[in-house]
Amino acid sequence: MSYQYLNEPENNKKSCSGAVVAAVFAGIAVGVVLGILIAPKPGKETRKELKQKGQKVLEASYESFEEIVEKTKDLTKVGKQKLEELKITFKDIFEKFQKKAKEILDSISKIIEESRKTAAKIEKYLS
Repeated sequence: MSYQYLNEPENNKKSCSGAVVAAVFAGIAVGVVLGILIAPKPGKETRKELKQKGQKVLEASYESFEEIVEKTKDLTKVGKQKLEELKITFKDIFEKFQKKAKEILDSISKIIEESRKTAAKIEKYLS
């Protein structure tokens, strides 16, 4: 993984999505609470309204959390599939490399053997 890949805008957006969702819900919650507290209503009504609005915010955040969990599961599944594909690809490449390396070593062994024979002939000729 290269440094450039880590700094691509798409990856930054994905890594910040959880923080953005949390910030949005926090903003909504603060806005609702402030709106209710500023409204001129009796304390009992205000508390009841706060409870209702808080429940709605919790339900919405739970639904968003479930969506994030599902997306994470999907991404994990895709990641596992890609990892398997890479594993198979790497295995194929490695097997080709092994085959080529064996061919090269066999060629080198033949050259060495021929060089020994030639050296022996030269030595015999010079003796």
